[in-house]
Order: sequence, then C-alpha cells, then structure tokens
Amino acid sequence: MSLYKFGKNDKIVNYAKSYPSCKFSIKEAHVYLNLDNEFSGAFTDKVKEVDSGFISLYEMNVDRDFSAHTYDPDTGVGIKTKIYPFITKDSDFGSFSTVSITNYNQFQYGDILTGSYPLSSSIVREAFAVNHGTSSPTGSHILALKNTLNFYSPVSKHYEFSSSLGDKALQRCNLVSVPSIFYGKQIKKGSVKLNYYISGSIIATLEDVYQNGTLVQTSGSAYAQTQGSSSVAGVVLYNEGFVLLTGSWNLAPNSFDLGSSTETPKWVNFGVGCNDGFLSDDLTPSASFDFNFKGTSVTPVLTMFAHAKKGELNFSNNPTFIDKTTRGKDAFHFASSSFSQPNDHFIKNTISSSFSDFSASFGKQTFISKVGIYDSDRNLIAIAHMARPIRKKEDDDYTFKLKLDI
Repeated sequence: MSLYKFGKNDKIVNYAKSYPSCKFSIKEAHVYLNLDNEFSGAFTDKVKEVDSGFISLYEMNVDRDFSAHTYDPDTGVGIKTKIYPFITKDSDFGSFSTVSITNYNQFQYGDILTGSYPLSSSIVREAFAVNHGTSSPTGSHILALKNTLNFYSPVSKHYEFSSSLGDKALQRCNLVSVPSIFYGKQIKKGSVKLNYYISGSIIATLEDVYQNGTLVQTSGSAYAQTQGSSSVAGVVLYNEGFVLLTGSWNLAPNSFDLGSSTETPKWVNFGVGCNDGFLSDDLTPSASFDFNFKGTSVTPVLTMFAHAKKGELNFSNNPTFIDKTTRGKDAFHFASSSFSQPNDHFIKNTISSSFSDFSASFGKQTFISKVGIYDSDRNLIAIAHMARPIRKKEDDDYTFKLKLDI
C-alpha cells in the first residue's frame, strides 16, 4: 500500500452558503411550521411527539409507546420503549445542565441521572404593555435587548432603545423570538415578511425591503394603507433571531377579540396565540398570521486533491496480480538478513488485444477503486469510492478531487 502526503496546495477549505426558507402560520392559537400538520402513528397521535409548529431536536422517540415504558435505571428492571439520555455520577462531575448543584449532591456515586426526549423548539410571542419597563424594571426581555438594540443604531435610528421615535421601555411592544435552529447563522437580510389576515384576506404586510432591519408596511387594504403605508412598524435582529414590533396604528376599522382585550388589529398584536398563553377560545377565529423568512446555513467544505502520478501505483497486493502459473510458489523469501520476492514470479498480463487469440504486449496496469484518507497517525478516517474502477497504466497521470463536508 502506497501512502502519499498532501501538498500545501492539495487541500482547500471552501464555504457553501444556503438560504433555507421557513414559514410559520398562526391561527386560533395553533402554530404550523411550513404548513405541516400533525400525523398519527401506530402508537401515538403525534408521530414526532411534538405539537404542530415545533421541531423535534434530534428526532428521538418517533412513534413510540411511552405508556409501555416501565424501565427503572436505578434497578435495571422494566421494559424500555423510549430513548432517554443518561449520565452516571462519577469523579468527573458530569451532569445535565438542568440539574442544580443541590439536587446533584443528593445523588450517590454510581447513581444514574436521566433526562427525557423529545426536545422541541418553536417561535414564541411576548406582549408588553405600555410602561412595562417601569412596572417591571428587571427581568423584561425588552430591557435585556437594550444594549443589543443600541449596538445596531448606526444602521437605523429605529433600533435606538430611546429616541425621538419613542422609548421601548414605555411603548407597547410585541416581541417574536426565533430559536437559532430555524435560521442557522443569521436570518437572511431582505427575507423577512409578515402577513396579517382577517377572515382569510391580507389586510397588511411588513417587509424589510431596505435590508437594514427596519420592517416597512409595503401593502395592505385601502384602510390599512391610509393609516400606515411605508411606515416602520418594527425592527429585526438578524443575528440574534428577534423581531420587535412597535407599530400601533389601526389596520382595520373593526374590533376583534385578540387575547387580553377586544381591539382593532395592530402590529403590536401580530401573532397573538403563538405560544404566548392565549387559548383558541380567547381569540377571534378570523385572525391569522404568517411569518416568513430565510435562514443562512454555512457549511465548510474540505476539497482534497489526491495524485496518482505517472509511473506510480502500478503494483497491487491482490493475489490475482501474479500470474497463476507462478502463484503457487512461495510469495516471499525470508532469511536472517533479507526479505525478498522471488525473481520467478511473473505479473499477469491484463492488457487486452484487439485481435482474437493474440496476446498483447505486456504492460503494467491497475484499477483504482477507492482512495483512503489517513490522519497523521496513519488512522484511516475516510474512504472515497469510485463509481467505477479507474484503469491506471504506467503512462497515465490522474488527480482525484475529493470533497468532504466538515
């Protein structure tokens, strides 16, 4: 087996960037991700064991009968029907992040700490009333974003936490939080679009048309456009995954039951019922919402060039490489001072002739079917298989281009 070291120009790292689309639809306090509904299975009403609008992290425990799980990890007795994470308490002090120090100290060495699957994630809406910063000066997520919002103020004045446009600690606000699993590195600029529906018809649309994080009302009903056409109703934190809405103008003349009170549709009540504690019985069924955006996924790609140079790699350790008339002899001679191959072993001529019953002139040729990648300690870490073996003659010079997502 021949080993070759990659040269300084034989390894290149590129980055493949993609923009996967994501759409959340909210209606009657139900959230739908990319318009997917819940599906029942053989053992459960929810195949992924999560509600619609949620993504199952790792997708563990798909269509499993939880009621039949009786296994006790402390005794090792019972039936296992679900997957669960576990850690054995030992000297390395490993533990789950949700286990407090007090609870951890109650365990004995050798005890098993268990968790549960599935883990799930979805978007969450939080509504903040007028003067929320004074009534709750600590613990507010709006206040927690103060420094982040001010950091982006050079991009747009609408990011400023307190300015002539208003004080976000005193304004009525609407915060939509998007977990990073839905957008990856960041939300793609210019891809955010919010639609507000009443009775199935769009009454207003917000878009980040300038790609600077400001959400501008671009279209809507005649009434909504007279109230807030081209007005900024909020901002997007692309890197952090937040949409902060402060638009308080009316989008329709009529009032509806939108959670805590009956009022006219506004951007500050956009997404009501989106995992915010309001039940479908508390809402007007005719109000629904769409939240569209694209994420940014960056995948490092390692490109490697493996060279099969002229005059090299034309020998094989395969026994069929030796002519069958000499294959039965000793393959090697061993002596106290030498290790050699007998001179009377002949390589099988595999060069084909264009004429019947005629043997072509001898020539060394092999067929390369795979390329192995080794680390510095000569451990095999990857194998590249050819779609079909590549014939390699002594005069041939090949370069194999290998790609690996890392």
